[in-house]
Amino acid sequence: MSIFQKIKDNIPTLRTTQNTQYQQYLQRRTTNTHEYTTNELRYKAYDNNHVRRCCEVYKNTALSCGFTIDTETSETDNKTTTEYLTRIMNNPEGINGQLTYAGLNSLIWDTFLVLGDVFFEIARDQKYGVFSGFKYIHNNKIRWNNENDCYQLVDQPDVLFEDENLIHIQRPNPNFKDQHYGVSLVDSCAEYIALQFNAIKYNNSILTNNGLSPDTILSYDSDVSEANFNAEVQRLQVMKEEADRTGGMLVTRGASFQTASNTNKDMNYLELMKFCRDNIIHNFGVPPQVYGIVETANLGSGSGDSQKKDWKNTFEGESKFVEDAFNTAFKREGFSERFRYGTIDVEDELYNAQIHSIQIQNGIKTRDEIRNELGLDTIRKNNSWDGYYR
Repeated sequence: MSIFQKIKDNIPTLRTTQNTQYQQYLQRRTTNTHEYTTNELRYKAYDNNHVRRCCEVYKNTALSCGFTIDTETSETDNKTTTEYLTRIMNNPEGINGQLTYAGLNSLIWDTFLVLGDVFFEIARDQKYGVFSGFKYIHNNKIRWNNENDCYQLVDQPDVLFEDENLIHIQRPNPNFKDQHYGVSLVDSCAEYIALQFNAIKYNNSILTNNGLSPDTILSYDSDVSEANFNAEVQRLQVMKEEADRTGGMLVTRGASFQTASNTNKDMNYLELMKFCRDNIIHNFGVPPQVYGIVETANLGSGSGDSQKKDWKNTFEGESKFVEDAFNTAFKREGFSERFRYGTIDVEDELYNAQIHSIQIQNGIKTRDEIRNELGLDTIRKNNSWDGYYR
């Protein structure tokens, strides 16, 4: 029995000193630090339907691609270690833990895209000292300690995390002041999220107020008598109270007003919603077709294949941050294996079949050569020239 199998059989759940401290800490109240306040605003941004949908696209793509554990420096994988690391990725907290790979995938992409940083505490077997799993640490529970040059728990400064004790997924921050924290995609589209929120709030205030806009102005001719004018004001006030309307209006006599707001075209509610949506999903790099948009609005059209290829490049680029973080941890623990996401299939089978047909008809390739490229068995032993046209 290998050492890895012994560890697997003897560790139902993670049990380390730091992990125990962290578990106890979760029951305590978190200090309201600057990082905590910033993250709270980002959590609210996650409630935006477009932000959440973009995160879902990343998560679903990662799940559909799957993952592999293989050996980077050798043609032959070590079956024992690859299976061991695969089991850890499928059950990071141990076989009796609640976190599965699907849940792990969701935590990674939600936290990485919205908050900018993903922290996992590495657990090691107490008997053998071998890497045995990892546990998610909420961003509000951890911060950078300048004095000790490492991360620490917010309310337990004595619990420190050196680099070898953490898996830290982040997009490096070019800002020197925030160099220890990653870049959140939410921050760069915060204005559009706020714009959508305010637009919805404004329109809801009118709808819930029985259609009365608070900026309504009624203007009467200056020839109206004082008594009639005051009586009209009182009448409007009674109507407002009976309808239980909370908005207001300005009543003037002998005056005119001109709106100082944008034109109807600029303030079109539906166009504004599309404008916010387009900028948010563009910020996340999600093509409209992948997002699920039928009409692409301001995002441009583009063929389905081109959008899929763009999404393939975007996802593979973003996923490198995740892969590199895990692979760095594996190397520190003495493993030569690496974690990799599968690839997104963007090939057009009909287009490829047409290309193969042209190659056969023009004598560029034989049928068996093409079948060999596709991983299929040959259909005959001898390829003669007349085979190109049969």
